[in-house]
Amino acid sequence: MVNEAEANKSKDEEAKKIIDLKNEADQFIYNTEKQLTEHSARIPQNVKDDVRKDISALNEAIVAEKSDDISEALERLKNSSMEIGKAIYSQQDEGSGSGEQQEEQQESEEKKEEEPEEEKKEEKEEKK
Repeated sequence: MVNEAEANKSKDEEAKKIIDLKNEADQFIYNTEKQLTEHSARIPQNVKDDVRKDISALNEAIVAEKSDDISEALERLKNSSMEIGKAIYSQQDEGSGSGEQQEEQQESEEKKEEEPEEEKKEEKEEKK
């Protein structure tokens, strides 16, 4: 019985590896599709097409249940889905960049205005 268990150990480890990969892939596909729908307006069409193509390839690899194919397809999807984030954040930077600069300028002007008042208060306290 021990010999039989040891003989099946490698099969069990491979099956566990495939199951773990499939779970990771399913979760990543779900999150990526969610990003595509939530930020669809901000993502260029070519990025959407690439990501959808990689999602299809990963789904096919999951069905085939070959761990190497799943790993490769998952890696491709991870790389292409990074473009979603780049597209989203590049548009946020473009839109809010000028607003952030204005806020920084206002803060620095307010600090400059406050400094002379603080110096006057310190001078009064020193005279007392």
